[in-house]
Amino acid sequence: MKQHPIVQTLLAGGASTVLHVLLILLLVLSFDMPTEIRQLGQPEVEIVQATVMDEDLVLEEMARLQEAEDSKRAAEEERQQKIEEQLEKSQQELARQEQELLDMQERARLDAEKRQQEAEQEQQRLKELEQQRIEQEEARQQAELERQAAEEAKQKAEAERQAAEAAKQQAEAERLAAEKAREEAEAQRKAQEEEAKRKAEEEAKQKAEAERKAQEEAKRKAEEEAKQKAEAERKAQEEAKRKAEEEAKRKAAEEEAKRKAEAEADLQRQLEAEQAEREGRRIKGVVDEYSLIIQQRVKRFWIKPATADSGLEVTLQIRTLPGGDVGEVTIVKSSGNAVFDRSAESAVYKSSPLPLPSDAKAAAEFRSFNFVFRPE
Repeated sequence: MKQHPIVQTLLAGGASTVLHVLLILLLVLSFDMPTEIRQLGQPEVEIVQATVMDEDLVLEEMARLQEAEDSKRAAEEERQQKIEEQLEKSQQELARQEQELLDMQERARLDAEKRQQEAEQEQQRLKELEQQRIEQEEARQQAELERQAAEEAKQKAEAERQAAEAAKQQAEAERLAAEKAREEAEAQRKAQEEEAKRKAEEEAKQKAEAERKAQEEAKRKAEEEAKQKAEAERKAQEEAKRKAEEEAKRKAAEEEAKRKAEAEADLQRQLEAEQAEREGRRIKGVVDEYSLIIQQRVKRFWIKPATADSGLEVTLQIRTLPGGDVGEVTIVKSSGNAVFDRSAESAVYKSSPLPLPSDAKAAAEFRSFNFVFRPE
C-alpha cells in the first residue's frame, strides 16, 4: 500500500529526531559538568577545553548521523520510486494482455461468423449444382425419347417401302402374264386368219415360229436373270444400308454412354475438389486460430531485451514432439538484432508444451512450422 509523503518523511526522520534530542541532552550535560568538576578542585582551563572538545565531537557526530540519515532517506525514497515504477509497468502490461485477449476473442468470433457464412454459401452452391444435374438428366431422357420416336418412324417407313416393293413385284409378274396371254391370243388369231396359208408355209412358219419362240424365251430368260440380278443387288444394297445404320446406331449409343460417363466423372471430380477445398479452408481456420494462441503464449514468456527496438520481428522454425513439447527451434530469418532473436528463441522453449488442436490434420501442420514472432 502506498503511504502518504508526509508520513514517509516523518517515519524516515523519526530516528534522526531521536538522535538529535539525545545529542542535545548530552551537550546540556556537558555544559553542567564544569561546575561539578570545579567543586572537586580541578582547574577551570581544562574544564573549558574539555567542554569545547565535547561540543566539537557532538557536532561532528550529529553531522555524521544527519548525513547517514539523509542518505538512508534518499535510498528509501529511491526504493519507493522504483517500486511505484515497477507497479505501474505491471499494471500497464496486465492491461495490454487483457486487451490482446479481447482482440483475440473478437477475431475468433469474426472468423466463426465468416466460416458459418461460407458454409451456408457452399450448401446453396451444392443445391444449385444438384438442380443443374437433375435438369441435365431430364433433358437427356427427353432426347432419348425423341431418338426412339425417330427410330420407330424410320422403321415404319422401311416397312412401308418393303410393302411397296412387294406390290411392284406382284404387278410386274401380272404384267408379264398378261403379255404372255396377249401374245398367245395374237398367235391364235393369226393362226386362224392364215389357216389357209399355214399348210403351204407350214414348215417355214414352224421354223420361223420356233426361232421366234426361242428368241422370246431367250429374251425372257435374259430379262428374268437381269431382274433377279437387280433384285439381288438391291437387297445387297439394302442389307449394307441396314448394317451401316445399325453400326451408326451402335456408335451413337457408345458415344452417348461415353459422354454420360465422362459427365458423371467430371461431376465426381468437381465434388471431390470442392470437398478438398472446404477441408483445406477448415484446416487453415484451425491453424490460424492456434497460431494466434501460440503467439500469445510465447509473448507471455518473452522478456524484452534492453537493446530491442520496437517493430522488430524474427522468423523461427519450430519442430514439436507429440503432446506439443518443443523439440527444436531454428532461426530462419533474423530480425537484425541477435539479442532479440535469442530472446524470442528462449521464449519459445519456455512456452513448451505449446497448445495444439485436437484435429489430427490441423495438428500435423504444427509438426514443423515457421513462426513469425512480432511482440508489438
